[in-house]
Amino acid sequence: MHAKLTISLAVALLYVPLGAAYYSATKLRQYLPAPAAPNQVSDPTSSLSPQTFAFVDSALQDIKREVLVSCGGVSRGYEVAVGVLGTSQPLGIDGDDESTIVTASADLLDEWGVGHKDCNNGVTLLLALGDRKVGIFAGKGATGLMTNRVRSRIIKKMTDKLKATRDHDAALRDAVAFMGDALNGDTSELFRWTAEDYIWMAIWGGVAAVVAYAAYTAYKEEMRKRRLQRTLERIDEADLQAAAEEATGAAARFNATDCPICLEELPGTPGAAAGNTNETLLLRCGHSLCSQCAGEWFGRGVDRAGIWYPLGEGDKPTGCPVCRTDTRIEGQGHGHQNGDDEEGGGGGGGG
Repeated sequence: MHAKLTISLAVALLYVPLGAAYYSATKLRQYLPAPAAPNQVSDPTSSLSPQTFAFVDSALQDIKREVLVSCGGVSRGYEVAVGVLGTSQPLGIDGDDESTIVTASADLLDEWGVGHKDCNNGVTLLLALGDRKVGIFAGKGATGLMTNRVRSRIIKKMTDKLKATRDHDAALRDAVAFMGDALNGDTSELFRWTAEDYIWMAIWGGVAAVVAYAAYTAYKEEMRKRRLQRTLERIDEADLQAAAEEATGAAARFNATDCPICLEELPGTPGAAAGNTNETLLLRCGHSLCSQCAGEWFGRGVDRAGIWYPLGEGDKPTGCPVCRTDTRIEGQGHGHQNGDDEEGGGGGGGG
């Protein structure tokens, strides 16, 4: 059993990448000791040039001495500390992980005790060269000026400069200057537009213009279709009204009183039986028939402007049983018109 366990452990170890590392506060503490007083910069691997170290530390001392905040009735300076991890000190943060570096910056603030305990006005900046990450954390008493938007902008400025020049000294000097300005309430330089900002604005403006043009074109097309539909409806209504007038005139000339299919008196004419639900329907050709026979002959239909038009569904004929004229609405199509192959298609009526 011990042999099997040993083999299992050996196999399991094969799947653990050599040099695999994960962030921990303990590792950060080992890599990055607190700055030696009165300094506010910790750079154990001397990744910064002496000039940059002196510049940054002096700027942070100026902030602590000159940029004050009222705390418990006493004016106290903001405390900003910077930690720099060399390329040989990776914390084990994945490239897509943007939250762990912030956690590490917060751990740095707690571990070093940055900021006055009654104000919680400390700010820490962690530059992890081995992970290619920058993190900034602000205590609650400093977030009024060092807002998330300000911190994100400073980090973006740093990362953009690091990508463009690979000069972490210059990127850190700029970042500290921006932090000092922000704690003084001035972010005009930080948010001043760069050439890249104008390029992105032009790109997004172009995208917005394309989307707006597409929406406007679609709107115009929809309005055109609606206008066309209204015009066609007006034309159709005028055609139907003209057809109704023509059919009414023809019916007056025919003066039919009997249904051409059942040969009974048409409802509403002298001698017609009263009290039933049958009614007289006028076709576009001017001939009339009772509604019961119309339903059996044509099937379903619609009334438009006083004229009854069959729908021509299925195998039902659409031709008038008297004159064989197609009685559907003009332009509806042609199918069974005269019902020559249908039984019982004759009838009287006078044309």
